[in-house]
Amino acid sequence: MYRAYLACRRTKRNKPSALAFELNHEENLVQLAAELREQRYQPGASICFYTKKPKAREIFAAAFRDRIVHHLVYAALAPVWERVFIHHSYACRPGKGTHAAAKALQRFLRQITGNGARCAYFLKMDVKNFFMTIDRRKLFEMLANRCPDPGLLWLLRTVVFHDPTLNYELQDRKNLRFALPPHKSLFHAQPFCGLPIGNLTSQFFANVYLNALDQFVKHELKCRYYLRYVDDFVLLAASLEQLRAWQAEITRFLAEHLALAINSRATRLAPVSGGVDFAGFIVRPGYMLVRRRVLGNLKEKLRQARRQLVAATPGYHAYRFHEETLEACRATLNSALAHFQHAQSRRCLGRLWQKFAWLERFFVVSSRKAARRDEPLRRKSRLRMQVLWLKQAFKQHVVIVQIGRYYEAFDASAEVLSPAAGLRLNQNWRGFACGCGFPQTLLAAVLAKLKKQKLPVVIAHETGREAQHAKQRALSMIIEYPTN
Repeated sequence: MYRAYLACRRTKRNKPSALAFELNHEENLVQLAAELREQRYQPGASICFYTKKPKAREIFAAAFRDRIVHHLVYAALAPVWERVFIHHSYACRPGKGTHAAAKALQRFLRQITGNGARCAYFLKMDVKNFFMTIDRRKLFEMLANRCPDPGLLWLLRTVVFHDPTLNYELQDRKNLRFALPPHKSLFHAQPFCGLPIGNLTSQFFANVYLNALDQFVKHELKCRYYLRYVDDFVLLAASLEQLRAWQAEITRFLAEHLALAINSRATRLAPVSGGVDFAGFIVRPGYMLVRRRVLGNLKEKLRQARRQLVAATPGYHAYRFHEETLEACRATLNSALAHFQHAQSRRCLGRLWQKFAWLERFFVVSSRKAARRDEPLRRKSRLRMQVLWLKQAFKQHVVIVQIGRYYEAFDASAEVLSPAAGLRLNQNWRGFACGCGFPQTLLAAVLAKLKKQKLPVVIAHETGREAQHAKQRALSMIIEYPTN
């Protein structure tokens, strides 16, 4: 139970439900264990929300205590089913994932074409409205066949047949639910059909449900080159006729045995030389490219971040270091860079940095990682070290530093700021040759004077934290003036 709690907390620790549970986690875990042991456990209310990127989706996020139960279920079932799953099933499994799936497909492409010497074809298919059409009765039967433990079987029945639409909290300020097609919603699913997107158990159960398809393709159709990621799967063959025959057999099998249908609009049958769109990449025998949709989603997130971080006017550009937005942007960049590493992306990244040149004001970006530009400043443990770093990093700027309720400048910055803003210049100021300052309330007025004279400015503020008994500081704003 405690291991399940730690696994659940790993990525959800700052969520309100996780924080509430953690306040008294020992008693909460004991109570949850008692409910499971006495078979009194019932799932709580889920949070229902909607997304439109990368696709329109309805998400049911289980309560934190229910997520712990999901981890318990997964930990109990995964070792059993790992022995059953085929090797080339890549979703929700240790050591698998999208990157492993794309690389495995590339190996298949090289093998079947003899490193490009022969012609070959691919068939890519996915299941229509997969999560909303999973028959929970069939799913439970599959799980029960490999579950001899009566207590675990009771818990599986509770989890599988739980209907989150009967007890939920709606979070949809943008009214995205009205744009969601009815067939993509659990509220419109057929009786006993549909799994909530967003739960660990749903991802694992999807693998269990389609394991029958995997076994059919490998052992009945005898397809050597087959792999699957969730409900997307690819088959390779030397002839189109073979793939068409397999397509008909798979369509029939899914309808008769799993009550599923193929999404005909997403089905692709073509030569492998044109590349296979799979697992976030365009995969070819010799190289991989990032999907346009992946790149488009990244650009959209960067445009949203720019609206909060950059204020561009005809006279000046102000770069605002909004902490929450910056951290979200850094996470987005690092996630994208980790994905791009697996593809040929140098030119793509070059165009991206050129298009979003404002990023260099906030981040130091390499081909592998994006780091906050002010990260070294945040680690400095003395005011003097902080000011020296700012002077070195921004040699052409007036450097202004928050000290308590005041803003102050030192040395060369003070010599510029003093006459520009009408402030008295003090000699031997805080260990520097000279300095000047003003109350926080006058910041807007001082900046207005500096803007009139087109003086570039960088402002560092106190974060409220301490680093080695000294006030920690971070960049707050950079003001610059376009040269053209």
